[in-house]
Amino acid sequence: MRTAIRFVFLFFTITTLHAQTQVQHPRFALEISEDGYPPHFVIVPEGQQGGGIDSTFFDPFLHPLPGHDAGNSEKTQPSAVKLVCKVDGDAVAITATAVFGPFDKTDTSLSLQGHPQQKIGTYSPHLNESIVLREMEQFGLQPWTIKIVNAQMPTPATLPTLNEVPSIQPEILGKDRDGYRIALHNLSSRAITAIVVETTFDHNASYTESNDRGSLIGPGANHEFRLFCDTSDSVTSSDIALHPALCAFVLKAALFADGSYEGDASAAAALAVRPIAAQFQRRRVHELIDNIVADSSMDDTSRLARIRSELPKLSEEPDPTILEQIRLRFPGLPTTAWDSVKVDIRSAFAAEKQRTLHALKEFEDLPNQGSTSRSLAQWWSAWEGYG
Repeated sequence: MRTAIRFVFLFFTITTLHAQTQVQHPRFALEISEDGYPPHFVIVPEGQQGGGIDSTFFDPFLHPLPGHDAGNSEKTQPSAVKLVCKVDGDAVAITATAVFGPFDKTDTSLSLQGHPQQKIGTYSPHLNESIVLREMEQFGLQPWTIKIVNAQMPTPATLPTLNEVPSIQPEILGKDRDGYRIALHNLSSRAITAIVVETTFDHNASYTESNDRGSLIGPGANHEFRLFCDTSDSVTSSDIALHPALCAFVLKAALFADGSYEGDASAAAALAVRPIAAQFQRRRVHELIDNIVADSSMDDTSRLARIRSELPKLSEEPDPTILEQIRLRFPGLPTTAWDSVKVDIRSAFAAEKQRTLHALKEFEDLPNQGSTSRSLAQWWSAWEGYG
């Protein structure tokens, strides 16, 4: 598995997450390397997805120049390097930027706005051409070599698979630098609302896809998506060794629109419990804030203070109503799985409170400009409808 932190922001809607959507497969990938370290790759989308890709790289992708003392340097060392890439005919347009300042690397929704930035350079290499970002040296960083390579892998797409959902037939469509393209064929007459897939046999990497407002895969329909995992064969150098776990496709469970499930009961329960708990907590949060906003004895400043005081007090303990709902839906759930279910409920409860607190902070940071300003009630009504 990749050990580095890299946040990737796509400037388009990922059409591969929708059933029966035709996708133009990428031609190009960036192979980013530096002396003494294994390469890593960035797939550059095109076609309807061709709005570009913005990748932000933190430690341990950034390495100081040998002998460089960041403490004695006249220039501050960047905390991140951002690459904005877009297909431009038969070339890839690349803009590299150094970003300064502290980041919360656990927050994948982070924005670079407000952080000092300095352009490293702009480039337009073609397939099999390489560029060296020598400008990184002025910041005390080892320069990257970026080569444009074929996004698709030349080797046949083989992937160890294990399918625990009889109503879904998986099909491996292809392989590229970032992982695999896989189609799921829904063989049943029931709509599928959620799936969970593990990407290794040692159970340490998984992802889920769901559609709480409709079907993810309609009856008899197909769903194409990307399975991201390390497909490189690189081994390493200079004290750094990467030992990625073998990529695998393990379809653990699926939820159906009629309330049934197939596959592993524990995995299916984990799929179901988070949206149930989030919806439950959302109702409690909205009821609390609705009552405070409607209190005419307070002004907005007092209402905000009251919300911030009362919201954290909402219980994060699993509610018996939710536990009974899960028990009835998954009667075969093993006793050992209930601890995980309760952890997921607590996590969903806490996340809903934090989501609301973040939204309130955004409201407080809005400019107050006379007739253009909105009251708390106006803002809450709009946000409540959206959320």
